[in-house]
Amino acid sequence: MDVKDLVPPGGTMQRIHCPQCGHHRDLRFVDFKEDVSGIPMWIQNIPVLRCPACGDESIADLARFTIRETHARAKTDGLSEYNAVRRKRELNHSFTSVEFLYDADDHFYLPGLFRPHDVGFLTPVFFNRAVLLKYDNAPGYRVRFASTTYGTIHTEDEYISFGINRHGRVVMWLGDIGKLPVSEQHYLRSENVLSDHSIGSEFYDGQIDVVFTPRSKEDELFRQRSNFIEACLQRFGEKLAHLDAEVMELALSFNPPVVDTPKERRHVADTLNKIYLESLDNGALAKALTAQGGDPKSLGSLKRLQGVLEKALPGEDVARTLSPLYVLYDLRVAYSHLHSTERAEDTLQKVTDRLGLARDVGLMAIYAALVGQLTESFASLAPLVDPEGIYDRSPPME
Repeated sequence: MDVKDLVPPGGTMQRIHCPQCGHHRDLRFVDFKEDVSGIPMWIQNIPVLRCPACGDESIADLARFTIRETHARAKTDGLSEYNAVRRKRELNHSFTSVEFLYDADDHFYLPGLFRPHDVGFLTPVFFNRAVLLKYDNAPGYRVRFASTTYGTIHTEDEYISFGINRHGRVVMWLGDIGKLPVSEQHYLRSENVLSDHSIGSEFYDGQIDVVFTPRSKEDELFRQRSNFIEACLQRFGEKLAHLDAEVMELALSFNPPVVDTPKERRHVADTLNKIYLESLDNGALAKALTAQGGDPKSLGSLKRLQGVLEKALPGEDVARTLSPLYVLYDLRVAYSHLHSTERAEDTLQKVTDRLGLARDVGLMAIYAALVGQLTESFASLAPLVDPEGIYDRSPPME
């Protein structure tokens, strides 16, 4: 290898996206063994950016400069070879009062995080996903989602953005954490874990690259659900749906169907049902309905939700707006049978009729129509429930 090969290709700074396939790359550490312009060099623990999708790998920019400087010193000193172990970077900061687990190498070697004017602020700190559940279920806190992997935790006086990486870890910036009260920092520290050096996410794209990729239809639906829950909290003082471990897991792992089989039909219907229906909080709905003079007895969660909204929005056709949620319930009933039955066929026909589809369409058409109508339902209800609410009102995806 010629020492000139260590200059970044084209003289440009690296980006986290793989130049071969476009996926986010992770930070990894390898042994560098090369003959560099006549000097054999072996440096252990060199940071590289590696693509988990295609395997493409390149030395991190700052490490390239370190190797070049080391080679220059070895040449000046007349060394015939050079062997060393790279020391991990350290970060002296005063951002947080609580000592968090993090790896300073992430800040210095992952593209876009090092800023000379604010060294250390954009150090990624990793957490178990359970940290979101703790916040979502504690009084005075709430978790809002812009997509299934990018959101904001709101406390009484502060807020902090987070992302969820491909391993399911929650990621926040060290500098943001430092803005929180010490009590909140202790709360976060209880779920803090070691870095897995994987930062690529919608969170990174939005906060570092300032690039907002088009949301998937599934992300858009989850975002509108979050807006609706927030609007209801502001209007009724109750969280009408909750975030639990299963809902979080399903939302993160769910993918649209690619085949139309009985198994896939059951999976799709069950998953959507658990995320958007079973997550409704029956107790909170009962309180909200009772507070408005309604009687929640003998009513299921959907009927309670309808009752709450009809009391709050007397001039709106709530039943029609909520129709997609009832359709989702019917779809699960229709697809829950292992074999075709007259009842299942009748229920499925009711589903297609209410979605405005031909009666012989398959799963793909039903799924696309249902997700679209569920999204429209949540998107239209949020501003009606809380007209003055401050939440993301960007229109649903086409």
